[in-house]
Amino acid sequence: GDTLTISRTDNLEHALFTRAEMERRWNVTRDMMSEEGIDALMVTGEENFQYFAGASASLALHHSLTRPSVFILPLQRDPIIVSQGVDNLKLGCYVNDVRPYTELLTFPHDIVLEALRDAGADARIIGVELGQEQRMGMPVGAYHDLVDAMPGVSFVDAAQIIIAMRIVKSSEELAYVRQAADVTGRARQRLFSTVESDMTERDIVRLMRQLIQEEGGDRTSFVILQQDYTGAKNQLPYDRLLVKGDILAVDAGAYVRQYTVDYARMASLGPTTDDQKRVHAGVLEVNFRMKAALGPGVKCSEMHKIAMQAISDVGLEVDSPGRGRVGRMGHGQGMLITEPPSIAPADDTILAEGMVISTEPGVRSGDVQFLWEDVHVITSDGHEQLTLETSELHEIAF
Repeated sequence: GDTLTISRTDNLEHALFTRAEMERRWNVTRDMMSEEGIDALMVTGEENFQYFAGASASLALHHSLTRPSVFILPLQRDPIIVSQGVDNLKLGCYVNDVRPYTELLTFPHDIVLEALRDAGADARIIGVELGQEQRMGMPVGAYHDLVDAMPGVSFVDAAQIIIAMRIVKSSEELAYVRQAADVTGRARQRLFSTVESDMTERDIVRLMRQLIQEEGGDRTSFVILQQDYTGAKNQLPYDRLLVKGDILAVDAGAYVRQYTVDYARMASLGPTTDDQKRVHAGVLEVNFRMKAALGPGVKCSEMHKIAMQAISDVGLEVDSPGRGRVGRMGHGQGMLITEPPSIAPADDTILAEGMVISTEPGVRSGDVQFLWEDVHVITSDGHEQLTLETSELHEIAF
């Protein structure tokens, strides 16, 4: 196919990242590829494409599957992009070699195959998104066709390289995460001040999305509501009326550019009961104990043990047996609301400077249940909390 040239000699006026930041990503990835013996990396998942391209080629993100985009990072030459979204890349992507296609009903097999061959005459091992927490953005059948067309090439799992890159955020990435946390907090506090007794769960979700945009968010990653933790978590909320006496949990996140957060705050629908106050104070203490332990060199599995011990110490129970045994009490965040690592018994990831992770204890006492969450970035000597929204249990007049 034809190759279009997009200048990457200087910082692009409308790019979300500097040229130095994007070249850092490519070069550090190449270092890991070299260590693993991988000659080229091919990614097609939307967020992975955004991470390595610095922009999105998609017309509709995950809301359309018609026009896949492919990013190829060779070990020895500049990146290659195959996409229909060429116009979406011109203002914000530093990649020179962009190869367009026009097909709608078939995957651009020949163009991608040529690009993979151009990635290096000696390329014999190609890394792709095969592992846990990875998704391809191309048809599985089209992937198998590429594998069959390159019999002398091995396609191997590159999930650990991709995760290792995305798990540590640069200063440019962190700037967007901070903004997302700030927007989310301002929107939710406005929401709590606006709730009325005749509103439904669907009304609340729609209002939260509106307020996130009013406060400067580009879109909403998700809004989950639970009344007294009896309702199903659902991205398609029901027209169920709010119930006086319940705890309204609003778990949400704004997107600012490519980055988002995921964290919850609660309000009581009507006067707060003594039990609600007690359990709320307990979950804050557990969260405080978790935060005190955050820092470089700490294993995620150790953080889970600290949370479980703190829950016992404050006289509460874990909110669900699964969370205590194999579930998690926190997770990475960034381009998605949940990313590696997980504060879980089986995750021995060692926290390192630049990782963004939540502390997310869940507790119960009888029928009263709370799930708390704050988001932090690991620093050289501890952590910085990014979610500065008030921790009070908001009381809504009802």
